[in-house]
Amino acid sequence: MNSPDPGATPSFTACVRYVFNDGNDDIYPCMDAINGAGWGYNNLQWYGTTYYHKFNDQWHLSFEFYDLKEHDVPNLNNPTAVSAIVNGGTPFSPQYVPYDAPDAANCHNSQTLTCTETAIGAVAYLNYSPDPLNNFSLRPEYYFDEEGQRTGTRTGYYEVALGWQHWLSPQIELRPELGYYRSISAKAFNGNSNAGIAPDKNWTVMAAGDLIVHF
Repeated sequence: MNSPDPGATPSFTACVRYVFNDGNDDIYPCMDAINGAGWGYNNLQWYGTTYYHKFNDQWHLSFEFYDLKEHDVPNLNNPTAVSAIVNGGTPFSPQYVPYDAPDAANCHNSQTLTCTETAIGAVAYLNYSPDPLNNFSLRPEYYFDEEGQRTGTRTGYYEVALGWQHWLSPQIELRPELGYYRSISAKAFNGNSNAGIAPDKNWTVMAAGDLIVHF
């Protein structure tokens, strides 16, 4: 490897929780994995706040807003920076990390070799629990990848999803979900950067689920 991963450094996490209104409201700001914020493997500097509110025993809401940052991310719009990536000049060049390396950024200024990558997001969960074994969730979300480093495309995104959490037993939980995702100002779906396939859609529908065993 040309140089060590800048993200492999001591980091700190800090949170504060404030509960009020007889436990029906909760504010929870956090800083997660904070360090020098150098371009590294998942070296995300996460700052966010979550708010929870319980309407009654059946309805409750959670809302989260967060900000992500990384410094010194190579600029895909600068030929010198791209040459450094291709020719082994970064810790994550394909000679050292051929698959799943952290992405570079589509910086706004093509004259700079690097830039600070910033992304913001906001997501809410409106939950309805008709009984102790079932919970239904409506999840609207907005995400703005300002330099395209996190998703590969510099654009904003929104999505809405419906989920169901069902307990089959005290140990087994089933969680299917159906979501609609849309990119706002650029096509971001149906591509594969590893295969050199450019995205050709600005929306997708995703069905997902998991089976969780608690022990």
